Amino acid sequence: MLEKYLKFLKSGREDGPANRVSGTENVLSDAPDEPRMQPGADAITALDALDQVHEGDAAEKWRLFLGRQPILDDVSQFIGYELKLQDRDFPPCVGDETALRQVQDELLVISVIDLDFQKVLGSGLVFIQVSPGMLDNPIIESLPKQKVVVGICLKDVAGESLLQRCRELVALGIPLALEDFEFRVEYAPFLALCSWVKIDTSRYDALTLGQLVGAIQDSGKPGLIAQKVELDDAFEACRKLGFPFFQGAYFSRLQAGAPQRLDHDRMRVIEMLNLVMNHAELSALEEKVKLDPGLSYKLLNFINSPANGLQQKIRSIGHGLTLLGYDQLYRWLTLLLFTSGKADGRSRALLRNALVRARFTETLGQNRFEASKRGGLFIVGIFSLLDALLNVPMAQALSRLNLPDAVVEALLHRTGQYAPYLLLATACENFDQEAIARHAAACGLTADEVNVTHVKALIWGEEVDV
Repeated sequence: MLEKYLKFLKSGREDGPANRVSGTENVLSDAPDEPRMQPGADAITALDALDQVHEGDAAEKWRLFLGRQPILDDVSQFIGYELKLQDRDFPPCVGDETALRQVQDELLVISVIDLDFQKVLGSGLVFIQVSPGMLDNPIIESLPKQKVVVGICLKDVAGESLLQRCRELVALGIPLALEDFEFRVEYAPFLALCSWVKIDTSRYDALTLGQLVGAIQDSGKPGLIAQKVELDDAFEACRKLGFPFFQGAYFSRLQAGAPQRLDHDRMRVIEMLNLVMNHAELSALEEKVKLDPGLSYKLLNFINSPANGLQQKIRSIGHGLTLLGYDQLYRWLTLLLFTSGKADGRSRALLRNALVRARFTETLGQNRFEASKRGGLFIVGIFSLLDALLNVPMAQALSRLNLPDAVVEALLHRTGQYAPYLLLATACENFDQEAIARHAAACGLTADEVNVTHVKALIWGEEVDV
């Protein structure tokens, strides 16, 4: 794992703004020289309709923002992300809903193709939802095989022609998911064919949910994903009902009744973080590192890894600290805070999410803050899940860290100069389009800037092996 931290640490020295995209070629990609899949001919009318909505509330609603949510298994191992470009609700004043939905679906599919996620997600999957009619679009067949799961809702459309098209796509290596699933006898052939089933657990009581799970398991063996699991109690209830996979914010919240995770190893890292924040003498830092054999080993292992490309081996802890410098050492220690002690699946999931937040906030704000304040953006992002990591209230978690007032203000109260960037990052995780648009406007950011930076932060975070 430490071999890949170089990418993480060096990012703090990168200059330049987030790449900015103009036009409507692709709302997520910033490589205009590469060929792009084009929307089908039927979508041109819908695109023209969108062009007419150029001002007012309807135009604001059509700013397409990317949202994401992780999908985890029952021990918090990462399975993949669901990606969305827009809510499924459409303003009634902008024309034919079917054509508009096609535009949205095509933009999402084209963007996923361009992003080439199979190169960065390893065994992880990308989940997207499209309208059933989108399955007939040949663009679907260009999705990365076995890497992108295409979800559809069967309500009122589960006919033989759709079933046959689903068979064709599965034969081509495109796994399918049934979205917002309600069990009906006529859905049995789809259950036998599809790899995944998603259930909105907020719609059912425990008894009904258990019956639904049993009926699905009797009809086939798809991967069951419990959606909208927001609290740890809900996670435990769904797990006991037989759900193996989960989607929601439960893993990023405090666990009532569970012990604190502020152990000796993490206390040692926090102590080091405070020393680095205060720019303590390197000799003092060296003595602290030497007191912890595990910390010494991890530091030397990282610095001497081939990924660093150093021409000489590090002679001592002090030599290594000198080469790293305060900024890179602080970043390395923040990762170590997540992976020290009992680095279980939940801690790794939190780190994965915190990395994306940190990179996202830092990149979006780096041209909007003077150099001395930019580091606060990264700290706000990486520590925004510290309460969940340590399983203590945020105020208690921050009390042990010597952080700037502006950082504490953003983390505790979601106010101050850094807060809009953190609020934007969290809104992107909740598929909250109105909140994303509001916070993006507060930061002076366009949808293209937000989406490009979001995707880059997502890919960057995945390339740091956690």
